[in-house]
Amino acid sequence: MKSLLEEKKYESLKECLICEEEKGKGIHLLNYFICTECEHDIVTSDTDNSSYRYYLNRLKKVKEALMPSTEKNA
Repeated sequence: MKSLLEEKKYESLKECLICEEEKGKGIHLLNYFICTECEHDIVTSDTDNSSYRYYLNRLKKVKEALMPSTEKNA
């Protein structure tokens, strides 16, 4: 049986938008969570780095939430 403290810790874990792992510390961006490790990796990565493209692709979800695409009817 889990203790109350263990249950609270589990409830506070959130899935990171970037690495998709459950973490306890990070930032909330709209309805999304980015863990501190991924946040650090994002802000310190060079645009020439191959992982930079990966971060951009993962962050597209945030952009889509802000600016949903509207299809025009022909």
